[in-house]
Amino acid sequence: MLINMKTNYKSPLTIYVVWHPLFKRGRQVADNIYSNFSRDIEDPLSRGIGIPVYYRSAVQKAGKTPIDIPLGQADYNAVVVLVDDYLFNDDKWNLFVKDLIKRRTPQNRIFPIAFSKNAHYFEESSLGRDQFLNAKPIGKDYEEKEFENVLKTICSRLLHGFCRLLLNKKQIHEANKEINVPQPIKLFISHAKKDNEKEAEDFRDYIQSTTKLNTFFDANDIADGYHFDTQIIRAIEDGQAALVVFHSDAYATREWCQIEILTAKRYKAPIVVVHNIKSGEKRSFPYLGNAPTIKFSNNNFSDIIDLTLSQVLVNVFNQFNLEKIRKLYISDIFDIMKLSSPPELFNFPDILKEKRNSKKDNFFVLYPDPPIGINELSVLSEMNNQIKFLTPIELSTLIK
Repeated sequence: MLINMKTNYKSPLTIYVVWHPLFKRGRQVADNIYSNFSRDIEDPLSRGIGIPVYYRSAVQKAGKTPIDIPLGQADYNAVVVLVDDYLFNDDKWNLFVKDLIKRRTPQNRIFPIAFSKNAHYFEESSLGRDQFLNAKPIGKDYEEKEFENVLKTICSRLLHGFCRLLLNKKQIHEANKEINVPQPIKLFISHAKKDNEKEAEDFRDYIQSTTKLNTFFDANDIADGYHFDTQIIRAIEDGQAALVVFHSDAYATREWCQIEILTAKRYKAPIVVVHNIKSGEKRSFPYLGNAPTIKFSNNNFSDIIDLTLSQVLVNVFNQFNLEKIRKLYISDIFDIMKLSSPPELFNFPDILKEKRNSKKDNFFVLYPDPPIGINELSVLSEMNNQIKFLTPIELSTLIK
């Protein structure tokens, strides 16, 4: 079957990393951002978020002016500016950043990172008002471990910023300012009180004391007159909620925990499973699969948060991206249903409902690259061999 493209593609989000060509750490920072938000440079075939990341360090051939950033080629743009002494003291790079500041909108955000003590004085009337991410070395240069921590901190902060940028359509008004800012991401902490309450409480306290995230902990956080499913569904529909599961020995036996998992799965919320099994389970809960996992170790709360925010970003980017791709291939002879994560048997009630409502001859389920393995596909095909599961790459092979 051959199909036609109907419109031009425009990325939901594009990231640009700007640094002066003489800043020796600039390329390392840019490569780390690329690996975290697009594809792992060392393993490009691995599963990644897939956000386009472009570098702006080279200059145009005609002079020393940096290459322009075409902000109109994406719905949202995140411009990460690495401000070191070279950029601070170079007039042409100053003018380049000034121009970016003038073009700043709710859809085009600048994320300044200070690699110099002078960075906070950079364009004090405009960029200086933004909250710089401090990446300055303690001494004259970075110790190896120190720079590794700097790279981790940069990506952790950018994760939440990029999530909120893509969720810009749901805004709150920030007090005493003339701009609207997106809602913070809310983490639902799912746990069994019998054997994991302290770990979950410590995680909640860490979030509230060290991050700008919101939390939902247990029945005490349910607004009067509402149920858990009502609140999580509302947050999920806004794209601003994720479920963090503290998977303990007793977790699968708790009905409330099962409800939380099933509700999050049904409404396609990002889920992260934190493994904290001590002895074992008599029966594992079958619907805890198809989600990233992390081992609980030495209160590694920052790693859990980073993984969760990464899943939020994956989820919201895929939702926007797959809808754009679906519109590229609108046809009179087939329908496309979108899944923002790899397909699983749990999806089939919704898939079959969509197929029954479709009046087209062919029905595709579109999910993010890379494609799942042939063994998984064979299980899905046994449920209904008339439904085709495709990724954007596979769908593009049908272009006429």
